[in-house]
Amino acid sequence: MPKPFIAINSAKVANHPDSFRLFESVGPKVCMVTANHSGFVGFQNHVQIGVFPMGGRYGGAEMDMRQTLNPLGIRQYTMWKRWEDHEEMHVQQFDSIFRLCSSCLGMVIEGPWEPIYEIVSSDLPENMALTDVPATLGSQFMAGQPVPAVSMPYGQRVIAASEHTIIPGMENAFESAIEDLMQMFKKAPGFLGYMVLKQIGASAIGSLQLTPEGIHQALQTLGDYPPRAQAGNFETLQAAPTPREYVVHMEWQDLATAQFGISRVVVNTRYRAQHDKVLKTLIRGPYVTLWSPMMEDTSWREYLHS
Repeated sequence: MPKPFIAINSAKVANHPDSFRLFESVGPKVCMVTANHSGFVGFQNHVQIGVFPMGGRYGGAEMDMRQTLNPLGIRQYTMWKRWEDHEEMHVQQFDSIFRLCSSCLGMVIEGPWEPIYEIVSSDLPENMALTDVPATLGSQFMAGQPVPAVSMPYGQRVIAASEHTIIPGMENAFESAIEDLMQMFKKAPGFLGYMVLKQIGASAIGSLQLTPEGIHQALQTLGDYPPRAQAGNFETLQAAPTPREYVVHMEWQDLATAQFGISRVVVNTRYRAQHDKVLKTLIRGPYVTLWSPMMEDTSWREYLHS
């Protein structure tokens, strides 16, 4: 079965309790509206908790900045059988999505922006609760299969998202080098899995980048009257970035294992040599932000593995 595509709706919001209350109340409603489309296969929503200091290159960054980071990043992953399904959903459910998202604008400082990604490669375990662990691991062991990593539900693991902009013509070299590095990370304690995501475009409607007429109509309401002009100002694939941009999504058990695991690329000679192959392909990066999953429907992982 084809791998799903991922739309990542990103914004920065005020770091205030009201923002979390809105995120937790409106987010599920948006996902319920999204699920009206048969191409929707799941979601995973995150709040930023910090930035990887990268050996002091970003000296003002800390792994845990939940109390001090302001504005605060939020990212809402939605997974789709085809990227076209995502765009169809936004057209079909425009009024509902606009009303719900408008109710959140009071906390937004930057965004939204919704790029679309193809999954180039991945190796992610399915999530399980603690009560599922004995049966799952026991069945794998009895079948003579490798015991999988245990990925706990939302709030009990950490996402490290590493941004890279690639020198034109070196995309294949980057993909090969980063895939080999991810395979090496499997030996690092607490490493749960990864996805290498290549941006193929962006959603105009999902980013509220409407035509000028639509923008003006959107600004003249608090959400109760969705714009009549609902067209996006560009086509999805027109927003494919040049040079090409990637996000490497890594999942770790906790902040400590993320910190010391990722640090292998500068303190371990083998990891460093492999990571240097990645660095040689870059215009910009890596810049690693840290996130906590707050809500998720993990069934998209079942689709990924089917």
